[in-house]
Amino acid sequence: MTLIYSSLFFLHFQADQLTEEQIAEFKEAFSLFDKDGDGTITTKELGTVMRSLGQNPTEAELQDMINEVDEMIREADIDGDGQVNYEEFVQMMTAK
Repeated sequence: MTLIYSSLFFLHFQADQLTEEQIAEFKEAFSLFDKDGDGTITTKELGTVMRSLGQNPTEAELQDMINEVDEMIREADIDGDGQVNYEEFVQMMTAK
């Protein structure tokens, strides 16, 4: 299965499962994390969002958070490119 086909299948499947409002909320949330607008979320971008939400962790807490974020990205990163794209983000957010 090609990446394009699997992405289209995923979006079609998600469209059947999510309301338009939920899809809009996921797109908005994704764009908040995707600071450079390249369509992916990196560990650095997740850290930036955390700091913008008023988190002021110690160096040790920050390292723990980075490790947790790295693990989240590894788990959500279906295509293995080290980043979370929109499809992977939605799948991560809707996982039960």
